[in-house]
Amino acid sequence: MTSRRRSHNIVKNGWVTDQHGSWAMGFVPLILGLWSAPTLTWLHGMLVIAWTSGFFFFAVAEKWLKFRYKPRYRPALITYGAIAAIFSLILIIGAPHLLWWGLVYLPLIVASFYLSWAKKERSLLARLVAIAAACLVLPLAINVDMPHPWFAADAIAPKGWYLCALLTTYFATTVPFVKTVIRERNSTPWFVGSITVHVIATLAMAALAVQGYNYWTHVLVWALLTGRAVAMPLLAKHRGVPWRPRNIGMPEIGYSLLVFATLPYGLAFP
Repeated sequence: MTSRRRSHNIVKNGWVTDQHGSWAMGFVPLILGLWSAPTLTWLHGMLVIAWTSGFFFFAVAEKWLKFRYKPRYRPALITYGAIAAIFSLILIIGAPHLLWWGLVYLPLIVASFYLSWAKKERSLLARLVAIAAACLVLPLAINVDMPHPWFAADAIAPKGWYLCALLTTYFATTVPFVKTVIRERNSTPWFVGSITVHVIATLAMAALAVQGYNYWTHVLVWALLTGRAVAMPLLAKHRGVPWRPRNIGMPEIGYSLLVFATLPYGLAFP
């Protein structure tokens, strides 16, 4: 079996997700959460393993539910599910206050599974549910070594929630943008909606900068994001040829890095 064939089977059987855009969404919030945590302990190592295996578990579970429990997905589903369960249990035993996160994640998990089963995993709602679940790991990582429920006043510093909100805003706006250059590239409502949310987000970032809660470099990045949300669909329409996924994904990596690099890490919060 060639290396190419082997790689194809790994993806086909659900061991690795074929949704390349989900990698940044799945792991950047975790990395920023670890970086923002007051102290790192062995429990954070358990979180990394539980989260990583959970990421792969949900990716294959989406396919397993969508395609009505096809046997080829079972090995990956069971393997990743078992690893995620074991290390989540170790994490909960070491930090029982993290059980309170179930109030947040349980509705998101149920919604995600239902939407996958209903074959609506590419819907706007499904994408927003996945983004919320991914970005909330940032404050969760901060909360690991703080022995209080997430809703307690002293459990998570305001900056943790703030960075989570900024990341969520960015990833949420990528959903309509990607729609306008792939599946909904001929839809005027999606195009107008994408531009609208980008303009609103950019104005919000500027307002935060005026108040001293954002960097102007971050605002400039948002202006750039708004420009690409306008230009790329129009260029594709002008050429009469849709963008290839690679031509969308590669520049988006650069935009993502600009967003992450200019987040207001150094600002003081009350």
